[in-house]
Amino acid sequence: MIFNFSIIVWLFPIIFMLHEFEEIIFFKYWINKNKNFLFNKYPKISKRFLSHFENLSTPAFTVAVAEEFILLSIITIASVIFDMYLLWLGIFMGFFIHLFTHLIQWIIIRRYIPAIYTTFISFAYCIFSLNYMVNNNIFQIKDILLWTIIGLAIVFTNLIIAHKLAFWFDKITKK
Repeated sequence: MIFNFSIIVWLFPIIFMLHEFEEIIFFKYWINKNKNFLFNKYPKISKRFLSHFENLSTPAFTVAVAEEFILLSIITIASVIFDMYLLWLGIFMGFFIHLFTHLIQWIIIRRYIPAIYTTFISFAYCIFSLNYMVNNNIFQIKDILLWTIIGLAIVFTNLIIAHKLAFWFDKITKK
């Protein structure tokens, strides 16, 4: 089999979900187990973020992930159909940079965090993919840089939307 760019494109939603499965499965248990440690070691950050995640049910978190996966899948399919990959590149780079946030969390907290194992797997995919794209001149460096910024803006904005959707889901299902 000859390796080509389409394999990288089609693998992205799979790698994304592999990473998200670890978060879905372990985030609630991990927060309950580590909340006292987090409050003691990082009181300001914990006060701001921990209650948000403590109040989020696993089904609601899964709804947020599903929204992200659907959007990523639509972008992937549209990119292949229309042979236009810049938006896909932006989302890919947003995901790649998102992995760095998990790595930084893990380094700072110095213990397991949900998603760290699949962060390493996802890093391998992202590094290989970016290397392949650069070495095969699939994208110009200026396009990679520009679409990284655009992708980060989209990913960050969508993260806010996905979490609002998750809290809405919790609200309507708890009535």
